[in-house]
Amino acid sequence: MVRYRKQVLLFFQQNCITITAIFMAVLLYSRLVPVANREPYLSLLSPEQVQALQCQVVSNPVKTGSGQFYRCTVKLQQVAGAVSSSGDRGEALATFQASGKVSVYIPSSIIEAHYPGKLYSAAIGFSTGLIEQGAYVHLSGRTNSSQEGEPIFYATNCNVLGYPKNFWGRVQEFRGLCRLQFKRLMYGWGDAGGLLVALLCGSGEYTDSAVKDDFRSAGLAHVLALSGMHLSFFAGLVSAAFQRSGRRLSTILSLLAIILFVWFAGFTPSLLRATICSLLGMATGLFGVRAPTIRILALCFFIHIAIIPTDIFQLSFQLSYLALAGILLLGPFFDSLTHSFLPAPVATSVSASVGAQIFSSPLTLFSLGTMMPGGIVASVVVSPLVSLFMTVGVVSIILSLLWAPLGEPLGHLVNLLYNCTIIPVKIFAKIPALELP
Repeated sequence: MVRYRKQVLLFFQQNCITITAIFMAVLLYSRLVPVANREPYLSLLSPEQVQALQCQVVSNPVKTGSGQFYRCTVKLQQVAGAVSSSGDRGEALATFQASGKVSVYIPSSIIEAHYPGKLYSAAIGFSTGLIEQGAYVHLSGRTNSSQEGEPIFYATNCNVLGYPKNFWGRVQEFRGLCRLQFKRLMYGWGDAGGLLVALLCGSGEYTDSAVKDDFRSAGLAHVLALSGMHLSFFAGLVSAAFQRSGRRLSTILSLLAIILFVWFAGFTPSLLRATICSLLGMATGLFGVRAPTIRILALCFFIHIAIIPTDIFQLSFQLSYLALAGILLLGPFFDSLTHSFLPAPVATSVSASVGAQIFSSPLTLFSLGTMMPGGIVASVVVSPLVSLFMTVGVVSIILSLLWAPLGEPLGHLVNLLYNCTIIPVKIFAKIPALELP
């Protein structure tokens, strides 16, 4: 009995951070511990009366599923709306100071007015600049409320006021211009360029809608969502290029590659999780600390909810943590089974895919009503092809920037690899999905 108690105490001592993370998740998702909005809407003007905003864009505009709007988060400075005036003067337009963050939906014609191949000449008249993270904008439109009671602003007109007149403002403007130039370069590569835009900067404007549907139907939606796979790709690419420079220098350069990619692509819940995990993993490696990855994931969970607590209600956040937990907890078990009849690289990939599917499929089935059983095999087949496509794409982009005449022939090569990647995706998309009745 004493020995049993010691084993239990030792287990809790070794896994205290993981157990605490699970306990905290139960408290948060059961709403026993409420998650407060740290930056709620605050102004003398009620949200329902707001007809105009002066604000700063603090997240990348992301196209909605309908394609009619781009959604982004803004930080408020001023709001304006009609208020009742004294006497018989009726209503008058008044401006009030405001603070907090709200979600805004901006018509696609306004956001894409400067994008290559997106011709919206009517929008140019009221959108005078590029709308990217960091830009000050003036929006006019109307306000609705979400299910959680948070105000959501639907814009009809937009005027870009510029970027902050400081060092960080210039960096943000430079980033926006780099993303625009990258889209212009990729537009010349057709469908392959559109997929590279989605994989390298998280923008799906140029990815064929049928291709995106095929990725979802094949259970490969995570490939298009910026996540740990993309960070591992860039870190691995840099590490392989500088492996002869020593482990410490290679790790530092890989860290710089991750920071540069995240700066260029922008944060999403899954990418923030992957970034925190990568930084923690590299820190333990640099200082010679040996920590199980599941404990790093648990610590990452606490850091993540401390930075952006409202992310826990995002489906991408939940799937990202569940999938990685499945890989770490169940992957080794299935790995020992599959190694007996599969080559080592394939066995490891299959085991990771099975573990991720077992942990994430119940949530997918509950939230979306469908589950893609073919995703296990599809991930094993398609993920290496996507990695090869990205590798050739990144090298081709660098060579094209160094010498412009290489752009056209390299574009043909990238499109060839694109077709080789999409064909199996279309095949796996034919596998019927499991649906709730």
